[in-house]
Amino acid sequence: MNNTTKPKLVFFKFRNSNNLSDISLCYLQDCIRCLSFFFEVIIINEDCDYQQVCDLHQPDLAIFESGNNYRACYKIDIKNTHFYPEIPKVGFHNGDSWCEARSGFISDMEHWGIETFFSVSTTIAELTPEISERVFVWPNSIDPKISRDYGQSKVIPVMFNGKIHSLYPWREKIQKVVTQYYPSLICPHPGYEINPSSLYAVHAIYGEKYARAINASWFMPTCGTAANEIVRKHFEIPGSRSCLLTEKTPIVEAAGFSDMQNCVFADDTNVLDKLDYLFRNLDELEKIIDAGYQLVHSRHTLRHRDQIFQWFNLQKNLEPNQRIIQSGPFEPLSIVEESSGTKSNHIICDGLIIQLLHKGDEKLWAGKYKEALAFYRQSHIHIWWMPEPKLRLALCNLYAGNSAEALDWILQPIRYTLEEYKAIDPDPVEWAYLIITLICRGKLDKAIKCAEQFPYLYHPELDRARWVVNSLTKGKNVDIVLRFSGQTKHRYSVHQLPERSFDEWISQLCIMMNACKQSRLSNTLKLVFQEHELFLEKSSLENEKYSNNQTNYFNQELSPKLSESLSLVSKIFDSECNSLDRRIQRKIKKIIKIVIQK
Repeated sequence: MNNTTKPKLVFFKFRNSNNLSDISLCYLQDCIRCLSFFFEVIIINEDCDYQQVCDLHQPDLAIFESGNNYRACYKIDIKNTHFYPEIPKVGFHNGDSWCEARSGFISDMEHWGIETFFSVSTTIAELTPEISERVFVWPNSIDPKISRDYGQSKVIPVMFNGKIHSLYPWREKIQKVVTQYYPSLICPHPGYEINPSSLYAVHAIYGEKYARAINASWFMPTCGTAANEIVRKHFEIPGSRSCLLTEKTPIVEAAGFSDMQNCVFADDTNVLDKLDYLFRNLDELEKIIDAGYQLVHSRHTLRHRDQIFQWFNLQKNLEPNQRIIQSGPFEPLSIVEESSGTKSNHIICDGLIIQLLHKGDEKLWAGKYKEALAFYRQSHIHIWWMPEPKLRLALCNLYAGNSAEALDWILQPIRYTLEEYKAIDPDPVEWAYLIITLICRGKLDKAIKCAEQFPYLYHPELDRARWVVNSLTKGKNVDIVLRFSGQTKHRYSVHQLPERSFDEWISQLCIMMNACKQSRLSNTLKLVFQEHELFLEKSSLENEKYSNNQTNYFNQELSPKLSESLSLVSKIFDSECNSLDRRIQRKIKKIIKIVIQK
């Protein structure tokens, strides 16, 4: 929209409070410094009208920050984002791949009409695969003016910086082993928000002081968390001319790191041997440090992170039958034909948190609920704020008949998304299982209210939950069930559940309902589902009868179903009719009439 030397970019950012720590401000400023190499950047961090902003600044590109879970940052309200569709828009996921704010990010993107995302996390597609074809990686990097060689004397054998936390299992093990044998400088992490009761913020080192401390150290360990991510320290350490001591993972290797060439890969079983060897061979250690320094300053500085600029230029000439892909997190973007089937290459890192979730899933879907519960609890210990373990812990408790505990687990991520993050709507799968949990608690009226909320929010799991509520109260809803075919675009979710037929899904739900002592509702649901299946079968057979002129086909195939349904009706009335509420009694009588007529 303008002819300036650099294209003009409007960056809609979260508003920072005074409680945001200096180290957090430094990281946030890095994003702006990086973009400023390629764009004229205009920051908008107050509530605004998108149409008015575009009228005023006439941008060539708009970037919307979202998914930030800092409590000291606040999402701004942006109205009228549907104006100026000719201006390309991208979402910036400024958070971790396991972050609880991902559901809010997905909601923001939907309501702002944004379909292309960039993330600083290299494992975002692995942990949220539903957005994998829309997300590009904009990896962490260093500011070479800060992370550089200050010529400090190497007086610190090993420096540890950051929290000792279950999020960092490798670091926990390494620090425990190394500090028993080597003098070590241990620097606690100051945190991302100011805590008045903590001395960390007062004595924290960051910026140039932090880089000089690294520069004075022979070794500094870091790891990619329980997700095998690549973090800033992977680049800050060699970029400040110290030896990177880290865990061998696919993403670290993709960044160009190689054991005993430009870094040291180690675990708690061999780290002492490697340190001892290199301290005895300082010439070799110096070569490793020099090679790591050259790698980072030639490939991983702010100026090397031009992925958004690449996308901006490529999309100008993009044809309808083409798409933009990223062949690797540190590789350039390119255009391919849709017909080629080529997709972005997202590296699978298979971190501990993913392994625990997968092991739990195997046990859960095999009906081994106690074993599944143990794996999900372990994953929750490592990242207690991650929503995936919480949903699965809710499922385990439903299968075990603990509906009250299930409700507590499922409400946690929903409350964060709606109350703390202040998203317009929740994750659709979480909302579906809130409805199911309420049904399993016998709170049908509350389940009805939840099912009626967010009527525009579509996901197969949520539609099935709504069908169940509708079936227990009003009758079948064929239109909802037909959407299970997957032809309709649905809201993305952070949760991945196995694909199951509607029949199997209903069976699993009835197991939960029976475990939670809701056998009357379960039997009613089975009856409604039988009637629904009969309806679909009758429709199918009538179509076949019409096309093949087989007049007796329908009656021959339907009779076993009729017998089975009438048997179930009789069983319900014989054993439970007196205790059913009037609404369900009316429902059953209606079904009996329909079945007998058929």
